[in-house]
Amino acid sequence: MNTTPARNQGFTLFEILIALTILAIALGAIISLASNQSLNTAHLRDKTFAHWLAMNKIAELQLTAEWPSKGKRQGNEEMGLHEWHWVRTVSETPDDRVRQVEIAIFRDKTDQNPVTTLVSFLSQPI
Repeated sequence: MNTTPARNQGFTLFEILIALTILAIALGAIISLASNQSLNTAHLRDKTFAHWLAMNKIAELQLTAEWPSKGKRQGNEEMGLHEWHWVRTVSETPDDRVRQVEIAIFRDKTDQNPVTTLVSFLSQPI
């Protein structure tokens, strides 16, 4: 028969505090990662819709077979349940029969930096 008293087999307060600290740090990192992932997803969605809108604007010019006049033009267009602001800049090239068309897409009219910019070249219709 053993006469030594039995020792409780639980965790000490210090061990519990260390485990909770590790858990809090891990959860903080997971929450930060999820937040960044959400922001990146929204940015990529906006970038995709803006690029589609810019490609649509270039396609409209190609399909109408209209020789665009030089200068700037702007307007608004809906894409993906959002109203986008676009600015089209047409400029000359070294070849008189080709014009450079730059389409800049903004989230709204007050934005300074475009979400995307697409540059294309159009040849003069025959």
